[in-house]
Amino acid sequence: MASSTGNVIIALLAGAVIGAGIGILLAPDKGSVTRQKLKDNLGKGKDNLMDKYHELAQLLHRKAENAGEDIGEFLDNAISSGLHEKDELISLLEEKLSLLKGAAKKATAK
Repeated sequence: MASSTGNVIIALLAGAVIGAGIGILLAPDKGSVTRQKLKDNLGKGKDNLMDKYHELAQLLHRKAENAGEDIGEFLDNAISSGLHEKDELISLLEEKLSLLKGAAKKATAK
């Protein structure tokens, strides 16, 4: 998505440059009038470019927010899964400890 926006920006700039060149070559007006037209067109191109820049910045911001949410969900799931496994491990260790204590009592009772 971002590469297509980049392509649009490049195409927009290329079109502005080509249009300006053709405009100069075919200009029926005086030089001062042509320069004013070029200045106006460059201003419009700058505005369009800024609009595209803001659209791209908003798109990237939304993507970053979504990625942050996805990472948060992943971490929550990993922690929950780890806690569940940790509880199972603690239960298993408690059982083994209980068996060891029983064996130790038997060994000392003899």
